[in-house]
Amino acid sequence: MALHESAPASRPLSDTAGGSPLAAAAWFTEARVTLVARAMAIAFLLAGLSTLLLMRDMMLSPDRGLGGDFLGVYAAGVLAREGEPAKAYDLDAIVATERRVLPQADYVLPWPYPPVFQMVALPLTALPYVWAYALWAALLLALYIATWRGAFGVGSPAFWLAIGSSGVYVNVLHGQNGLLNAALIGIGLLALRARPLLAGIAIGALCYKPQIGLPIGILLLATGQWRAVGGAALSVALLCGASAAVLGLDVWHAFLDNGAATQALLENAGLPLSKLGTVFSFARLLGAAPAPAYVLQGIVALAALALAIQAWRRPGDETAKLALAAATVPLVPPYLFDYDFAILVLPVGLLLVDGFRNGWMPWMRTVLLVAWLAPAAAPGLATETNLQILPLVSIALFWVAWRRCVRGTTHAHGQPHLVPSANDNVIDRNEGARRDAGGD
Repeated sequence: MALHESAPASRPLSDTAGGSPLAAAAWFTEARVTLVARAMAIAFLLAGLSTLLLMRDMMLSPDRGLGGDFLGVYAAGVLAREGEPAKAYDLDAIVATERRVLPQADYVLPWPYPPVFQMVALPLTALPYVWAYALWAALLLALYIATWRGAFGVGSPAFWLAIGSSGVYVNVLHGQNGLLNAALIGIGLLALRARPLLAGIAIGALCYKPQIGLPIGILLLATGQWRAVGGAALSVALLCGASAAVLGLDVWHAFLDNGAATQALLENAGLPLSKLGTVFSFARLLGAAPAPAYVLQGIVALAALALAIQAWRRPGDETAKLALAAATVPLVPPYLFDYDFAILVLPVGLLLVDGFRNGWMPWMRTVLLVAWLAPAAAPGLATETNLQILPLVSIALFWVAWRRCVRGTTHAHGQPHLVPSANDNVIDRNEGARRDAGGD
């Protein structure tokens, strides 16, 4: 589904009396949002280039080598290439392999991923480490850009907000997979109406990071999106089966046995809580023990899922429903790093489109601005103050999307408005023909 942003510049705004710092912000126009987002994209590009130019001995900083976390991905692929993929879940073995790949790096990267992701890492080891990292970053960035180009259109404010997101800088520079997560969720949700089977396949492909795909899967099940559910099940089965065929069954046993070790790292502050953007980490940084932190996480997760399911079952604006689904994801799992918050570009972009078309609720623009900036600022703030703001931002973004769903956003004629552009060419071409033929 390509979304066409062409709201008249003179459209009245509905939050001019809402008390928001941006309430009377006449400067908050499509042109100016695009300008600021482009400037941020250029700033992040320059920051990345300067970091690379200042690199010494393939070390970006004393505790981070070139490719950052990609070092762990490559090391897991090396172990698979050497016929010992299960050793990726042995901390001593994966660390020893990381030292072989980049001896000057003295940080530790455990391997928590399912074997599906190790299967992806395996072919990358056909290249030397530096070239493998460059290929990995280029492929993920290309997929990310193509997804938002198809969804929002080149030059639109939402497209440039995605490109200017701090998640792009963090994921590319540190070799993480957050851009892949964001692209798969974007394809999955935006294709849901026109191509539900494709949507399900994209969501199912997130089985390499199940804590991100699971909330969307629950939503699809609870709202009877059966073709999408079938596509997701097929995708999971094929990917897991392929990984077992390529790597063997022993690696799956090792992965399942490693679950307790990963949980222990999470509960005993073995992972940097300042970089975890969940309700669990919020509570732990404020001094809560693991048990009450889990309880709080569970309450928030169940409430978010219940509200999202309720909103999806009601008639309403589709743009807001898709934003709500994406905004639900960071509220469910206890384990989600700052780089995973690249997924926020979808709800922020969709709500931006909706706001420019249909007017703004009180505080809506402020929430969108903070949600766009927060992933870059939150880890440092949490380190200095023990306050992790990312779950608070996620709750605020979820609230805005949910309010748009339950209130409905309407044009002057009182009907929910979501109009595909005339030049849809990525996701919902032939959408009308599918509806006429009785498709989902």
